[in-house]
Amino acid sequence: MIKLIVSDLDGTLLNHSKQIDDRDLRAITKAQANGFEMCIASGRMNAEIQIIMQPFAHGYHAVGQNGATVHLSSRQLLTTTEFMPDMAVRLLQAVDKDAFVNFIHCTDDSYFARVRNEQAIPYEARIMIDASIHADLEQALAADALRCSKLSFFGELEKLNGLQALLADRFAGQIETFISDKDCLDVMPLHVSKGAGLSRLIRKLGLEPEEAACIGDSFNDLSMFAITPHSFAMSGSPETVRAQASEVVHSVAEAIERVMDRNLQAVGN
Repeated sequence: MIKLIVSDLDGTLLNHSKQIDDRDLRAITKAQANGFEMCIASGRMNAEIQIIMQPFAHGYHAVGQNGATVHLSSRQLLTTTEFMPDMAVRLLQAVDKDAFVNFIHCTDDSYFARVRNEQAIPYEARIMIDASIHADLEQALAADALRCSKLSFFGELEKLNGLQALLADRFAGQIETFISDKDCLDVMPLHVSKGAGLSRLIRKLGLEPEEAACIGDSFNDLSMFAITPHSFAMSGSPETVRAQASEVVHSVAEAIERVMDRNLQAVGN
C-alpha cells in the first residue's frame, strides 16, 4: 500500500504561472482526507515551500534545496547538510564569476549574491525571498561567516552542461550536480539529493520505499525515482527523465488518482 505521496514543485505541481491548478489542489486535499501523507521535494528553500503550500491545512513534509534540508509536517527540522567552507570556496573559485548568475544558499533559507544587476534580477524574481548582497562571498565562506548548502548557477543550458561537466571532472567524488531547470545548475554536497533526503524521511516515518510514490519532471528528481517502484514523470519532462520513471502523467492529480486506484485494487485483492 502506498502511504506517502511526494511531489516536486516547478514543472510538476506548479504551472507556468507558479500556481497550483485547481484540479491538483482538489486531488491533494482528497488524498490527505483519505489518510495519505504528503511531501514536497524541491530545489527551492523551505521558506518558499511554505509560501506555496499555504492552501493545505493538513500539513506536509518538506525536502528542500534538493535534500539539503528535511522538515517534518510538524515543521521540526529533521536534517541539514552543508559544504565544508574550503569546498564551497574552491567551487566558487573554479567558475568564472562573470559567466553565470550565481546564488549561494544556506540551510536557514537565506541566500546571497555578489551583486544585484540586470542579469541577476530576473532570476532573483523567480525566488520568493529577496537575496542578500555580499561582495566577497569567498571571504565570507572561508571565514565560516556563511555556510553554503547549495550553489545555483543560471544561464544558457548548453553552457550549464559544460559547467556541469567541468565541475564533475574537477571535483569527482566530492559533489553532486543537477540540471534542475532549463537554465539552472545546482551544485550540492556529496550524497545530497532529493532521493537521499526522502530516504531519511521515509526511515523517520517508519515506512518502506515501496510505500512512497514520487512525481517529478527534471534530473534532480531521478534520485527519488530510483528509491521507489512508484515513480511518475510529467509528460513535458525530458525524454531521459521519462525513461527512468515507471509511469508518465500529465498532472499531479492524474498521478494521485492512479495511486489511489492502485491502493483500492490492493485492498480488493
